[in-house]
Amino acid sequence: MCAQFHPKEDLIVSASLDQTVRVWDFSELRKKSVAPSGISGIEEHMRQITGSRLGGSNLGAGGHTELFGTGDVIVRHVMEGHDRGVNWVAFHHSLPIVVSAADDRLIKLWRMTETKAWELDTLRGHYNNVSCVLFHPRQDLLISDSEDKSIRVWDLAKRVCISCIRRDSDRYWVIAAHPKLNLFAAGHDAGFVVFKLERERPAFTVYKDYMFYVKAPFLRRLDLNAAKDIPIIQLREGRGTAASLAYNPIENAALILSRSREADVGASNTSTVSSATKMVYDLYMIPREAGSGAEPQHVESRSGAGCAVAWVGRNRFAVLESTGTIVIKNLSNEKVNRVGFSGVDQFFYAGTGNLLIRDSNGISLCDVINKRTLATLKNTKYIRHVVWSPDGQHLAMFTKLYLYLCNRQLEIMATVHETVRIKSGAWEEHGVFIYTTSNHIKYSLLNGDHGIIRTLELPVYISRVRGNSVFCLDRDYAPLVLSIDPTEYRFKLALVNRRYDEVLHMVRNSNLVGQAIIGYLEKKGYPEVALHFVKDTRTRFSLAMDCGQLEVGLEAARALDDKACWERLGELALRQGNHQIVEMAYQRTKNFDKLNFLYLITGNLDKLQKMMKIAEIRKDTSSHYQIALLLGDVAERVKVLRQSGQCSLAYLTAVTHGLTKESEELKNQLISIAGDTEQPVLPPVSPNAHLCIPSPPIMRPDRAGTANVASGIELNWPLLSVQLDVFEAAIAQRRTTVVKTGETDIGNIGKPCVTAAGGMGLLEATDADEANWGQDADLDLDEAEGFKDALDEDDKGANDDASGAKEDGWDLDDADLELPSTLQNAGGPAEIASDSAFVAPPVGRVPSQYWSDNSHLVADHIMAGSWNEAMRLLNSQVGVVSFEPYRPHFMALYEASRSVGIGLPSTPSQFIYPQRNWKKTSTNTVLPTTVLSLNHLLTRLQHAYQLTTKGKFQEAIDRFRTILLSVPLLVVESSAEESEAKSLINVCKEYIIGLSMELERKAMPRDKLADQIRSVELACYFTHCRLETPHLILTLRTATNALYKLKNYRSAAVMARRLLDLGPSMEVAAQVRKILNACEMATPNEDAHQLAYDPRNPFEICAATYVPIYR
Repeated sequence: MCAQFHPKEDLIVSASLDQTVRVWDFSELRKKSVAPSGISGIEEHMRQITGSRLGGSNLGAGGHTELFGTGDVIVRHVMEGHDRGVNWVAFHHSLPIVVSAADDRLIKLWRMTETKAWELDTLRGHYNNVSCVLFHPRQDLLISDSEDKSIRVWDLAKRVCISCIRRDSDRYWVIAAHPKLNLFAAGHDAGFVVFKLERERPAFTVYKDYMFYVKAPFLRRLDLNAAKDIPIIQLREGRGTAASLAYNPIENAALILSRSREADVGASNTSTVSSATKMVYDLYMIPREAGSGAEPQHVESRSGAGCAVAWVGRNRFAVLESTGTIVIKNLSNEKVNRVGFSGVDQFFYAGTGNLLIRDSNGISLCDVINKRTLATLKNTKYIRHVVWSPDGQHLAMFTKLYLYLCNRQLEIMATVHETVRIKSGAWEEHGVFIYTTSNHIKYSLLNGDHGIIRTLELPVYISRVRGNSVFCLDRDYAPLVLSIDPTEYRFKLALVNRRYDEVLHMVRNSNLVGQAIIGYLEKKGYPEVALHFVKDTRTRFSLAMDCGQLEVGLEAARALDDKACWERLGELALRQGNHQIVEMAYQRTKNFDKLNFLYLITGNLDKLQKMMKIAEIRKDTSSHYQIALLLGDVAERVKVLRQSGQCSLAYLTAVTHGLTKESEELKNQLISIAGDTEQPVLPPVSPNAHLCIPSPPIMRPDRAGTANVASGIELNWPLLSVQLDVFEAAIAQRRTTVVKTGETDIGNIGKPCVTAAGGMGLLEATDADEANWGQDADLDLDEAEGFKDALDEDDKGANDDASGAKEDGWDLDDADLELPSTLQNAGGPAEIASDSAFVAPPVGRVPSQYWSDNSHLVADHIMAGSWNEAMRLLNSQVGVVSFEPYRPHFMALYEASRSVGIGLPSTPSQFIYPQRNWKKTSTNTVLPTTVLSLNHLLTRLQHAYQLTTKGKFQEAIDRFRTILLSVPLLVVESSAEESEAKSLINVCKEYIIGLSMELERKAMPRDKLADQIRSVELACYFTHCRLETPHLILTLRTATNALYKLKNYRSAAVMARRLLDLGPSMEVAAQVRKILNACEMATPNEDAHQLAYDPRNPFEICAATYVPIYR
């Protein structure tokens, strides 16, 4: 059934259905296979097969060739003990132990020596044939699978089953271990499954330049600067894999959370063992002299059960018990406090006195000392790990596939979704989060930009990122230092932080050429940066168009000579008013119509005259005539009309404009065309005709002489003086700084250029710069005569102010003021208040004013009277734009939130403000009482159901609409109530749409066939609304009857079957079966009319038009 080689020795172990396990020795065969000198191995092998005289005869009794001689392989041991056939057998990788699995449901361990073998132990637990068994290649574990549909893991030391993995319907047959990775594969009836038995994430923590990590059986410390790795203490034996490590530098103590083997196996697979109850922590007080060079000491620990541990103070740590309760303990492992947060399933370190608590709703930042919640982030995925930035202002939380970057208020700044598992991460010194997946090292900025840094052969776990080095641990707990190229994410970070000189330095000195960087720069609005290093002509053209650089675009367009490029260049040049480039682009693309219009609006009549000649040569009559109209050339218009055969129009044009010669010629031509048989009729000339000639242009660039140019007439339209782009400004600023200081600018790379006023200098545009309509360089000001004196006086005054403020400019001497004697000794407000007889206390706030400050719920703001904020919340949360339907709801909530008590005679009534959290006395937490509850809406829903059953559809619609408007005004206490409230929205929507359709159907006329078909369609649509079963039965009955009357027998049969599946009453079922039989017996069994209805294609119903919207 099975045979295996020994990993080191010349042994083979075999399993057979004869209920035995045999160990074979083939050492003689190895010796025999070694060829002697002078004879090749092939010759020796052939001699053995052919039975030559050198090797003797190797023929068996039947005349068949035997490959092995009688003494080549011998049986060393025969192990008997199984009651049925043995299915599998395997050697231990280092010990003289053999394991066997048989059909007697037993697993047996055998010990062997050179001379004998005996049964060591028997493992019982499978309740069907054991198919396969093997030793764990790196641990003292045994793994077996069986036809009882289970995989079992056995502890070799204790000889007990520590985990069981089951399937529902598939028997296991074989199991194998990966030669290098900690993976196993098991084959079953339906396929195979790949799994691992334990988590491979190492437990480590970093403090300053030291990394502490657990590598059994020691707690080790790695100096990241000196690369010195030493064990500091020996850990307690018998613990499973370390899950987490927390270090206290003040007390030099460590908290290690470990999983027992039962929990470790169960955490990675679907196991019968509960991992939450199998986790323990150990508190180690590390000696001060630990790690000084001596052998690591064995330190006794204080232990306890817990699912999570974290330090919350100098001598306090928090423990999460299996019941979901957080307790605070001291260094003696004694409980000192209990934190009253419920539903906690995990927590993470969040600084002194704080914890990040994870529950079913999300994650919260809580103060465990004062027992209050500081911030909450809801609706997140299952957070597995949290990494804080060095300054404690940002944190990274990652789940299996999601990464969240948040600030300390738990506001999400970036979210990254991965397709493979996120393993670890650490913050870089510039505020970039570096993280690893199963096969990549990646980065993410706080603005959401992320990318790949390098690939990995095997997963690693990052502990620290410094410069170009990443310090990490692999799955074998070996420290590694990986080199990375941080240029890409530093480039993006410099763009985000506006360090433009650093960006330019990277562009010029780094290998950043690539479509990804170019696409990023275009996306972020910095195409001019890409122009500094892009060489591809087409890419340069695209970038030039994005940043508006016509010169670069023109150069690239000439090189490409592509029609699309010239068209795009012409559009950009037209927007900028550079009609010279526009003219060139239109000429290259032969866009004569746009070129004609360009010459018209620029007043270039000479070129427009040339365009008319070109149109004549091209025989483009329409363009020829249009240009003649634009130029006001009447003779040319007459010529074009005459050549195109429009003699009447040509005659009218000539007569109207006083062209006597041309009009006489055309008149004679019209007479000759008419002939003698017909009296020619000349078209009448309008006596009110006016001269239609375009106004001449004021300035004509084609005739601009020296005087016009001196007056400021330019060929292109004038542009505003614009500021240099941020990168050119950065270069100019840096050069200016270098010139003034006389220093090189190498050291300033990466630092923002700051002006004397504290701003960004040329990097930031001021109001004056934005309105720069012109320059003052051409003003004729005699600085020496006028302004120079004034400036000199200003400079002199400024220097005087700098030398001292007590000059004669400001009359600040108050020594000679004659004040009343009663005010000479008067003090501040406190002294005045103490001398007066009574000081009225400040007016307090009405309790309802605190409600709007303490809550973000719509109902609380309505009851507080903050209706504007309530309407804003409704608009942002559910998109409400018309608030008129909410007026009665607002009034009702406001009135119900307070009560009035009658006081004594002649005194005003007293308002009372009930609170739902009346046990809390702080004004920062008071909230109004719950007026509208979920139970109230459910009661209203039952009333609406009753109205629907009675057929009072309009009243039911009003009830459902009232419930729908009330749902956003609810105050719920749990996620279950929140889910139920959301389901109310769907219920009301379905009933409102369905009942509205039914009212529309009943109001329709039935005279025409089209109206009857539409009525049946509405009845069919109504059956697809998600209603309660009694109401759905009613809709199906209506649709079935309507379809049958329309003689759509096939659709009626479908509706009847749907109705019978719902289990109606006996009377209704009998009637429906009659209709179903009639439909099946009808000939033909088809639909008589085509309906806009497909029951097989899922759809939603449009609430406005009542037509299906198919998915």
